[in-house]
Amino acid sequence: MALNYTVPAVDRAIRVLELLSASPHGLSLAQLASQTKVPKSTLFRILRTLLQHSIIVEDQERKIFTLGMRLLGWGSAALARIDLKTVAHPHLMNLAHETRESFYLALLDHDEVILVDHVDTPEIWKMVTRLGHRSPFHCTATGLVLAAGIPETSVDAMIARHGLRRFTATTITSTAKLKKRLREVRDLGYSIVDGEYKADLCAVAVPIWDHTGNVVASLMTAIPSVRSSKDKKLAETLIGVLKREAELISREIGYERSRAAS
Repeated sequence: MALNYTVPAVDRAIRVLELLSASPHGLSLAQLASQTKVPKSTLFRILRTLLQHSIIVEDQERKIFTLGMRLLGWGSAALARIDLKTVAHPHLMNLAHETRESFYLALLDHDEVILVDHVDTPEIWKMVTRLGHRSPFHCTATGLVLAAGIPETSVDAMIARHGLRRFTATTITSTAKLKKRLREVRDLGYSIVDGEYKADLCAVAVPIWDHTGNVVASLMTAIPSVRSSKDKKLAETLIGVLKREAELISREIGYERSRAAS
């Protein structure tokens, strides 16, 4: 039997925020109680807590609740990550035009790799058909690049939370082997994963750095494994163009190699 670790009060608070986000003119306690099916006494305490933290505001004359400015700050922090797409997208287009391959921009989000942008060309085999696709960190090229850029304690925590699931016969499921692999990726500045997540897929990824020198995202491309086995120089070529564009993106968001090395 699966354990449910959710907190009901938090779940209800999120539901309240979702309703308020869809109601620009606000909602009363009675309206919120009707839509959430939460007892008014419980809902009142939730609303008071949200008010105390400026997550919502109350029009005391009309007794109407609306979203507060605290959420704007949180949203701005999230958008700061998404703005990377604006900078990176032209580079994805350049890469796709130059090589006639597909290229992807990915982030580490809640211990998983999430694709946030991509550019395809008509000629290529499409690896992913939608943005928002999530994949594990321990057996994907992008995941290894991103994990190599965070503290080892964070990697340990992710392993503790999710384990190292086997997807193919060559998936790394040993913590010691994974950490050795991450050190190699860190030293090389790129990752190649062939058949470790999907048996017929070879992926190549490189890091993108921010102004602090931290890895914030990854550029990645993927090709059928049969192509990489037939053309031994293809992966090397892709690494070169990926590194070039990743360096340009990194500079545009404030990265300076000399400062990061000091």
